[in-house]
Amino acid sequence: MPTIALADSLRVATARLSRRMRRERVDENLAIHHLSALGAMQQLEEPTLARIAALEGVKPPSMVKTLQHLESLGYVERSDHPSDGRMVVLRISEKGEAMIAEARERRNLALAAAIDALDPHDRATLERAVPILARLAEA
Repeated sequence: MPTIALADSLRVATARLSRRMRRERVDENLAIHHLSALGAMQQLEEPTLARIAALEGVKPPSMVKTLQHLESLGYVERSDHPSDGRMVVLRISEKGEAMIAEARERRNLALAAAIDALDPHDRATLERAVPILARLAEA
């Protein structure tokens, strides 16, 4: 198969798999960008609006609405920055952490069920493909 055809097939398959995983929602009030912002917050040692926006590749004004929505649902809490009065520190609330854990569990269980349905040869192929897919994601 030519490289461009392989790239097209892989792109379509990963997009479909991603859509399949997104159907395993815990809260219908959350879009993918909300979940992505929560993921960014988990990665940052000190999540501020500017840092979350930078990690997500969006402008801070765009991130304001996302974070306000998450806060209105009780998934995010804010507090004053300990040393800079102009800044606000954001954190994922207990409710937010629980929702994230449940969403991950639902997605993992759904994917595990699909993997269990594979024949042993396909499963072994998938196991070998995972590190390759991880490297492609970082390329």
